[in-house]
Amino acid sequence: MRNNNKKVSFSQKFDNFLNKDMNIVKNWKYYIIAPLVIVFVAIIVFACLGFNLGIDFTGGTILKVNFGTDISNSEYNNYKSEIESILNDNNIKKYSLQKEGSTEDASISIKFQDINGKTEEEMADVISAVIEQIEVTLNPDNTIPNFNVEDSQRIGASASDNLIRNALLSIGLAVLLMLIYIAIRFEFASGIAAIVALLHDVLIMCAMVIICRIQVNSSFIAALITIIGYSINNTIVIFDRIRENLRKDEYSKTTNAQMVDISVRQTLTRTIYTSLTTILSVALLAIIGVSSIREFLFPIIIGLFAGTYSSIFLSGTIWSFIYNRSKDKRLQKRLKEDKKKKETTSVKTENPEDKIVV
Repeated sequence: MRNNNKKVSFSQKFDNFLNKDMNIVKNWKYYIIAPLVIVFVAIIVFACLGFNLGIDFTGGTILKVNFGTDISNSEYNNYKSEIESILNDNNIKKYSLQKEGSTEDASISIKFQDINGKTEEEMADVISAVIEQIEVTLNPDNTIPNFNVEDSQRIGASASDNLIRNALLSIGLAVLLMLIYIAIRFEFASGIAAIVALLHDVLIMCAMVIICRIQVNSSFIAALITIIGYSINNTIVIFDRIRENLRKDEYSKTTNAQMVDISVRQTLTRTIYTSLTTILSVALLAIIGVSSIREFLFPIIIGLFAGTYSSIFLSGTIWSFIYNRSKDKRLQKRLKEDKKKKETTSVKTENPEDKIVV
């Protein structure tokens, strides 16, 4: 007897799942719960601890310890512990160390923030003491011939202010240009919905950075701008499908909510696969990369998840709400115009000479 029960593959199960009614617009209240919880927790953490600002925003010092020869991982760990001890002895609490280069270009980069309450002159004395102690501790008998500590690079408060101002200006300009492009390419409702979805992505990125106590520096600003440019892609794909479906006769009687569900379902496979491959690539790079790369990639991973979520569950819903209101206003305006036309026509057709006087 032949068995007609065919085994269903994972891809077929996935496709069957996508073909189900999603009711995204109808269930919008459930989809905003997770973002609201994340933001609420972030507000509490921010009220208690604030941002974990790096030296790019607070001001600080960068030192570079050159060895002139290759250093092994075990040697680096020993040097690292000795440098950390020196920094702690000088009351420097916020710092980061990183190995750079190889062979004769091997070095250790030291970044630390200014001590609260210290003036520029006092910090100069602290920096001189740190450099001297590093030279004495790491190379006491001049056993490393090309060893030296490069002159410190200072990042002042004015440079931090310029960085913040330029970052905000770049983000604001990018968002404005996107709004103009989407409004021209699609419609104003789509532009507003896309910008609100982008703001969601930025808010979730900042919230998770606050919760996880990730250091906020120039790398975070670069990650923020990267996500703003990337996460808009999935949203544009969905809006493009909505526009195509609006022109089709088969969807002429569907509501805006149904149109969003249909369009999201049709583009869901593409959205998930492209986002998943990007996230896996970035996550792999974060695993094998150095600490400075992780500081840059971790916010990007958060932003990719947030962008995928907002593209699927939020952007179409926002478009539906805005489009419904604008359509209702246009309909009321058209009804008023039709009423005026009828009244004008009736007045013109009524001829007093045609009236019969008895």
